[in-house]
Amino acid sequence: MIWCRYKSMVVASMVIVLLFADAGGWFLNRPPNTDCLPEASAPQSGSEAHAIKTVVQPWHGPHHVYGLFLVPSQSVEIKRYALTISVEGALYYCMWVEKSLRHTSEILRAESKEYLVRQYVPTRVALWFLINGLIGDLRHPKNWALVFSDQRSE
Repeated sequence: MIWCRYKSMVVASMVIVLLFADAGGWFLNRPPNTDCLPEASAPQSGSEAHAIKTVVQPWHGPHHVYGLFLVPSQSVEIKRYALTISVEGALYYCMWVEKSLRHTSEILRAESKEYLVRQYVPTRVALWFLINGLIGDLRHPKNWALVFSDQRSE
């Protein structure tokens, strides 16, 4: 009698674990975020700045996946921009950011003023790149870009 009760609990537990594993597989195979198409994939409508350095260490927890960008001074007044991550021309991640870059660190270059901007990517997005074998591509700064919209702050 007792064996029967444990057997049914084990079967029910296995079914629940299999359902969670299936749901987890479905979530992990979805692309992270591409909700800013087609505007961000058309950089000719605005300006674009590529990352100079990327830090990708999602195993250290939140705020350990980000890119550092040198943004030209004329783009600081723009309050809406998109962070994009593309691998071999295919857009894998896109996130709209609506904030001013006025309060960023200013860096003086010989020819022009540029601003250093740190833009974070959620850890779950980095884990998606890791699970899909694209973590090496995520580490390359050439795959990261800030695409600025033509809309300027008022």
